[in-house]
Amino acid sequence: MSKQTGFQCACAVLWPSFLVATIATMLFFSVFDPDHIMVHTWFPNMSQIGAYTIGFLGFWALGAVSSLLTCFLRRSPCSVKVRREDR
Repeated sequence: MSKQTGFQCACAVLWPSFLVATIATMLFFSVFDPDHIMVHTWFPNMSQIGAYTIGFLGFWALGAVSSLLTCFLRRSPCSVKVRREDR
């Protein structure tokens, strides 16, 4: 198994989470109107584009955390160096 570089790991996390964020943003804002959501927040005068941007970045962050957790959990036990303390 080849060792991944930092760039490959970053791409493996960020690209799928970007795709998921675009789909999640489209689905979420096709159901909920940003004007109605923003009235109940600290930013009632924010534009729709601002609400779309915050929503997209939030979905992207959630997708990135999910992808990062997947990459972390799929490592083999042999690749993880465990430091054992002698007793």
